[in-house]
Amino acid sequence: MLSRLLPSTSASSARVYDRVAWAWLAAALVTVLCTFRQYGVTWDEAWHLAYGSRISQWYGSGFTDTGALTYRINYLYGGGYDLLGAIFRGIARPMEGFPAIHLLGGLVGVLGLVGTWKLGRALAGPRVGLLALVMLTLHPVWWGHMFNNPKDSPFAVAYAWSLYYMVVAIGELPRPSRGTLVKLAVAIGLALSVRIAGLILLCFLALVLGLFVAHAGWVRRSWAALAAHVRRALVIGTSVTAGAWAVMLIGWPWAQLDPLTRPFIALRRMSSFDAHQRKMPFGDAYVWNYDIGWEYLPHYFGFQTPELVLVMLTIGTLCGVAALLRRGGRPEHVRPALALLLLGMAIFVPPIYAVYKGSPLYDGYRHFLFVVPPMVALAAVTTEALIVRLRRRWARTAAWALTGALLVDLLVQSVRLHPHQVVYFNRLIGGVAGAIGHYDTDYYGNTNPEAMLGLQRWLWDNERATYLDSVYYFTGCLSGKAMHLHVPGNFRSFKTRPGEQYSDFSVGYLRDHCDTRFPDAPQIFAVERDGGVLNVVKDLRGRPVSHRTEKGARRRLPAPKATPTVSEKDQEVSG
Repeated sequence: MLSRLLPSTSASSARVYDRVAWAWLAAALVTVLCTFRQYGVTWDEAWHLAYGSRISQWYGSGFTDTGALTYRINYLYGGGYDLLGAIFRGIARPMEGFPAIHLLGGLVGVLGLVGTWKLGRALAGPRVGLLALVMLTLHPVWWGHMFNNPKDSPFAVAYAWSLYYMVVAIGELPRPSRGTLVKLAVAIGLALSVRIAGLILLCFLALVLGLFVAHAGWVRRSWAALAAHVRRALVIGTSVTAGAWAVMLIGWPWAQLDPLTRPFIALRRMSSFDAHQRKMPFGDAYVWNYDIGWEYLPHYFGFQTPELVLVMLTIGTLCGVAALLRRGGRPEHVRPALALLLLGMAIFVPPIYAVYKGSPLYDGYRHFLFVVPPMVALAAVTTEALIVRLRRRWARTAAWALTGALLVDLLVQSVRLHPHQVVYFNRLIGGVAGAIGHYDTDYYGNTNPEAMLGLQRWLWDNERATYLDSVYYFTGCLSGKAMHLHVPGNFRSFKTRPGEQYSDFSVGYLRDHCDTRFPDAPQIFAVERDGGVLNVVKDLRGRPVSHRTEKGARRRLPAPKATPTVSEKDQEVSG
């Protein structure tokens, strides 16, 4: 395995695979441009749009408008992507804010595909790079988060690029080029500008440099050589850290006022973040997110990772550990060993640290989306290494054909789930149908717009004579901004109804048992994927008015084990 890493690739052998990769990226870009409007508005997006506007006002007012310094809990996050979103929305006018930010998310997600391609290519050559690119593109959870996750997806993109430039720098040790170090500093700075958790990248860099220096000193048995390597490593580490810090501060007004202290205050607060206290399904129980065990993340990664990636990641991890222990100290293998160690740390250290710290966990592995690019990179390295070891040409051909068939199967599943790829579960649990009731599926409310459009079509088909002259009031765990974007003006929240407030229809996705409200009301539409129902629409008009309110719905719930409904006001407080 180590002998295959950090190869010197000839231009002729790389040309074909690179051309295919660029064609694949072009197809991904076209897909983004054709589909970005089909994704719903999630709970977090409105707050991030507002935070980006406040950061823009911080600069536009000459640092006198201080709204960004105290905005909700967002001020504890870097606003680099939110500031970029504010700039992009200005450029994209007259496109509305949410479609514009979804387009930007898709474009940034494609940039993440490029970074993962380059990471795989730097690790083990152009064929592995192409394979990593295809695996990540067809990873349903990654693709689904690209468009309407304004925090985890851009951080994952910056994380992938940081790992790529770190691998390039490892290949150039002991004297990485100035251009490589500048690009590495910018990439890490962009990660820090979204989440302070990007500090772990600087820790990885420090460990890699320290191990290289220690190995060089041990091999040369010279104090003078060791001192020279230490000085060079300190210069590299200090310059990259300083550059990354400067980039981070551009989009983080709160940290600008105390750049050496406040980022670490934010890190401490985020490490014990407990603003989201909720119950959620996990296995056969309904548990609090701050009372979760170590098995939470392994369950979600095991069930929401495509089977091919999961198997190859497992084999690659075992082979990688064995390779590092047996041959990692050899002088000819030191740089490949450091690259492999970096990849393993990038995958496993963040979730293990979160479990060790007892951090509250929720929404599947959304907050650990950034480990997916290095996961598929290691899976691609392993796949190619295993296939190449097959001695007979027919066996290699059959192995590549099987890999291609599995990837085509992933493409088919992604198309069937569209635009709700984030609810993907693999066949180990029986797909989406097997996960419902046991694990979180649509935790972001992405299915609500489709449910509302289904209600609109049902009314048009069944009440066409009165549809255009009527105003309909709805209730449910909905984001008002999302609904107004996807339905016409004659659909309104029941809270705006004159006089006594009650609803004509209920729209409920699975979180907080919203789908179980009004159990005796007829269901007229359901959002379904892969055999599982993700959202239901119920007609309340045949029920007494007293039973068509939120209060009436809660009285009818089997309440002892149900989670209280999260209102929009609570969402504003907790994010």
